[in-house]
Amino acid sequence: MDKKIMISGVKRKSTATESASRFFQTVDLIISHLKREADKEKIFELIRKKPTLRSLLVATAAIHLYHYMGIKVEESLDTNKLTVDSTKQLEMEEKHILMEEVEIFLKNSFELERALFDEIINLENMFLSLLIEDRLGSLQKSQREKRIEEIENKIELELLNIISKLPSYYFYDFIGDIIGLNEIVKNEILEESAAFKGVSLPIEEQLKKEEKEDKFIEVFTLNRIIERMQNQFEFKSYKELQIQTMPIRMIKKRIMEYELNKFPISISGLKTFIEGNNLKKETIKSIENAFKEDLKYDEFEKRILSELKIALINQLKKNPNDFIYFLQSLNESSFEDAIFLLNKRGIKDTLHLINVDYELSENVQKSMIRYNIKKQDLILLNDNQKNLINVAKKALCSMKFPYLEKFITKVADNVEFDLFKILYRNETEYNELWDILEDKTGININDLREFVRKKQTVDRIFFQGLNLSNYSQILLLLNYDEIISNIVTDLFYNLLSKILRQLSRIIELYGIISNDKAIYARALMAVTENKGFEDWVQIKLEELSIERTMKRQKELVVVFNAVNQVFLINGFILSRLKIQSLKESMSELKNQESFVYKGISPLKLKADLVSPVSYCIAYDLIKRFEELAEFEKVRIESVNVEKKRKEDDKKKEIIRLRQESTFNWIERRITSSLMGVTRGMNPRQFYWSEKDNKTLTEQIQLHSGLGGDIFSRFCEFYLFAVEKIKFLVPDMKLPNKERIEHEITIIINNILSERLNRTPNPEEINKMLEGERYKISSTIAAKIGNILDKTLYFKFKKKSKK
Repeated sequence: MDKKIMISGVKRKSTATESASRFFQTVDLIISHLKREADKEKIFELIRKKPTLRSLLVATAAIHLYHYMGIKVEESLDTNKLTVDSTKQLEMEEKHILMEEVEIFLKNSFELERALFDEIINLENMFLSLLIEDRLGSLQKSQREKRIEEIENKIELELLNIISKLPSYYFYDFIGDIIGLNEIVKNEILEESAAFKGVSLPIEEQLKKEEKEDKFIEVFTLNRIIERMQNQFEFKSYKELQIQTMPIRMIKKRIMEYELNKFPISISGLKTFIEGNNLKKETIKSIENAFKEDLKYDEFEKRILSELKIALINQLKKNPNDFIYFLQSLNESSFEDAIFLLNKRGIKDTLHLINVDYELSENVQKSMIRYNIKKQDLILLNDNQKNLINVAKKALCSMKFPYLEKFITKVADNVEFDLFKILYRNETEYNELWDILEDKTGININDLREFVRKKQTVDRIFFQGLNLSNYSQILLLLNYDEIISNIVTDLFYNLLSKILRQLSRIIELYGIISNDKAIYARALMAVTENKGFEDWVQIKLEELSIERTMKRQKELVVVFNAVNQVFLINGFILSRLKIQSLKESMSELKNQESFVYKGISPLKLKADLVSPVSYCIAYDLIKRFEELAEFEKVRIESVNVEKKRKEDDKKKEIIRLRQESTFNWIERRITSSLMGVTRGMNPRQFYWSEKDNKTLTEQIQLHSGLGGDIFSRFCEFYLFAVEKIKFLVPDMKLPNKERIEHEITIIINNILSERLNRTPNPEEINKMLEGERYKISSTIAAKIGNILDKTLYFKFKKKSKK
């Protein structure tokens, strides 16, 4: 393993996908909030007392739930306040409620995960010490067997201790980590999730099938590990492990096989793994201390990063292969993934790290400035395709030798064309060659000369003076501090993530049950919208919903370590189904009549009579959800009715305003004409014109389109005009309402019968063509104009007689 390690720039797609997928897991999403200044402001805003790392992480969970997953507990809050300040206050109250809930579920999980981490490291170090002594040949056979027996006893005692005293998830996490099962299962979930899926599944399949396992990877990884371990090690429940010895022996055997074969072969590699384990232990200890003390997070992070950087730089001064083992140990990753991490951060060849330090990096940077060498120059020199010298040489090789020979002979007795020897020649006879070279390469000859000068400077200063090996190493040294800082930051967040698994599961369970709610809602909608469904279909969908809820009950019992807490488990499910707080949901289950006894007796659920995982309570939860859905349906219908009423009122008001506007012109025309005659003016100037008829036609047509019965609209307009004339000239004999309706009927029948060849019915009148409506409007306008002319003449004659 001591040979030179070259890191390929092309990595297997599956491995790259596995590495990239980490950044979309819940653990990494939690950590990402600590990297964003905007999120950190929200987090510290929530912490009322002096912050500790625990309160910081709980607040981070609340921020993620509220802002990024849309989890609300709004039913428990007063939502009638609408001011900016009160809205902000309501938001803070909701986030504090989420913090309280997370605290309830979290309990001492951080401390347990830290203890789990320590226990695994101690166990690994025992295996590493054994392997080192064994490969050094310092153990006799009997000594080796005794050491193995001691490790086996240690493992068995630890397993029995976990089973008897600690939560079941701790046991499954411990075994999953120590035999590498966690990573195997996670990769399986990610691969399955990346496969093609049907866009739309029948509702029965949605209720049976788990969705978004990759999004809620910590919970579903635990589910699969429990199932796989029960199958492989032949036990049916966690409780059964407490009374059976065979599964423990089988597990112990698997641990021994896995641990004895997972580490590197070289002794130096094994020792480096121990160093990495010890550094992890120290770092986790520092993180654990931050759970108990007042925390200035930025200072805390800076201190941890500084300690890790010192350790990393010290390790870098050793064999580069050992450095990769060091990264493997710290990241708990494969050799290939450690290489991938270095590749991603800009280290393509581990040999570039030999004898590299900050002093050398500073010398490189100073020399770059002093000799005017740019980073881009090094990139071009390092790229055979873009290197200007290679481009020029390629162009020269494409020329015929007899042509080049005349230039070669001018440079001493050379028989080969040496570009560097003639490049700086300024004699006139070389101008032709430089023109051809510029034309073939697109490179100005002076730029090429400057590039050659820089290459010669790099060769002299960096390769000969600083003893560097190639351009890639120079580029690495230019970014040395950034590369080391990035690797150290990756390590820190990876170590911090080791104690965030349980917090991630709690966050994921909020999302899982919220996702279930959407599926239950679709199932309920399928039943209510398809009245033709038989009763058994509704019962089937309800049964599938209950079965899915019982699966959630089982998951919650394990994750929350709440074997006997009926109301906590089911209150949490109810809180997500009804979008309310855990406290309110638990109170509802305790104090309200249960749907289990509905129609039989008004009884409440009794915690001492039912298990947290119960068909009865699952049935109760689904029925409560159905009741809520029905209530929401009625509420929405009521809102829609009120909305429609307001819309109808608005339409009526618009029609009224439009109606008034359609009457305006004829009202002004009648009033002004009759008043003019009253003042003694000649009626001829007020007589009805073709322009008047066109204007009134448009107004009548517009009025008839205001909605409602068209016939009534025509009559309404005609009657308005007649009544206006009657009001101003009371003794003028004018048609009454019945006469107007009769006239309108004749007009409509005459015009529509031209198309229909018969008398139209009411439906056909309301559906008349636009052109027909215009003709009718024009005829009515002419009749109104005729009546107005007669009235004007009547009034004028009457005034003349006086």
